[in-house]
Amino acid sequence: MYNLTDYHQLLQRPEWKAKRLEILDRDNHVCKNCGSTENLQVHHKQYHFFKNGRIRNPWEYEGVYLITLCHRCHEAGHKKYIIPHRTL
Repeated sequence: MYNLTDYHQLLQRPEWKAKRLEILDRDNHVCKNCGSTENLQVHHKQYHFFKNGRIRNPWEYEGVYLITLCHRCHEAGHKKYIIPHRTL
């Protein structure tokens, strides 16, 4: 089942760090919302779950589901929008 603590631990894994860098490079290390180059994060546009409740590993998402945002835009987006969940 989905556990936020476990998910945050996955974000420390080398596989995520490599995927994160791939997306930052793709987006030229610029927030795609405001153009900032500081405090950049990679945001998941959707969360994917398997029928057993397990969440997809963060590095397994296709690039289309990931976007570079600065911390400010990332936080604002999470407050304003509900991130869609998809069952695989």
